[in-house]
Amino acid sequence: MNKKLKKTVILASAAVIIIGCLMSAVTSIPAGHTGVVTTFGKVSSTVLQEGLNIKAPWQQVHKINNRITKLEVTTTAFSKDLQTVSTVLAVEYRVDKSKSYSIYKEVGENYKDVLIVPAVNEVLKAITSKYTAEESVTNRAVISDGLLTELNAKLNDIGITIADVNIIDF
Repeated sequence: MNKKLKKTVILASAAVIIIGCLMSAVTSIPAGHTGVVTTFGKVSSTVLQEGLNIKAPWQQVHKINNRITKLEVTTTAFSKDLQTVSTVLAVEYRVDKSKSYSIYKEVGENYKDVLIVPAVNEVLKAITSKYTAEESVTNRAVISDGLLTELNAKLNDIGITIADVNIIDF
């Protein structure tokens, strides 16, 4: 009886270990995301797509949101007539699926604060300096279109697409 119990405990332990290894080798990527795989800190150029994926148990998967996301940016700039213009912008952006790994590798998960916010500040200051304070208010649509065009020119090569820019408050 002792031998039989010992054999059962060993088989149950082995089954638990095998099931644990199998479960750690499967990962799920939610809809609208990609998974960037790292192996002992090294970023792989392989990007996992939505659904169930197989990975090695020692690999980690970092999920990157590829859906359109809204970012609210508050900034100040100077107009052509040197008046301070405070602006609140709603910037809608998304990360290109094929460039998820390079953004994660070069910048990390904090890409919006490192890439998008400084770009928005720079482009807004360049555009607002072309108009007086009064013209800025009347040319809202022109400034918004200029922001969209300039931000895409600046960020598309990195892998970030600006879908829309809305001026909430001038």
